Amino acid sequence: MTGKTEQLDPLYVIFEQHLYNFQDSDANRKVFIGNIVVDYLSFLRKKNVIIPKSLESSIIEELSDQVNSMLVKKIYGCLTIGEYQKKLPVTLKRKAKAKYSKLARR
Repeated sequence: MTGKTEQLDPLYVIFEQHLYNFQDSDANRKVFIGNIVVDYLSFLRKKNVIIPKSLESSIIEELSDQVNSMLVKKIYGCLTIGEYQKKLPVTLKRKAKAKYSKLARR
């Protein structure tokens, strides 16, 4: 790094937090993605970002597509999120939680 602080996309930080610290074994992919999108929209509202009602469904659909793409790329070669998690070192989970905590404090 060249002295600049690394700026991560809040959607990605939220995605990592949900992925690395996934707890609900009954949740399917659609529910998992929906939880991330809801969390991200809550983050945007805290930042006073206004999403017009007329565009909300389109934005949710686009965000869901983006999260699904991130999920596919991240767990490539694993059949489930649980299988992916078994391969993760504990340090990645901790780092994801720390980044997420910083995001929530902003």
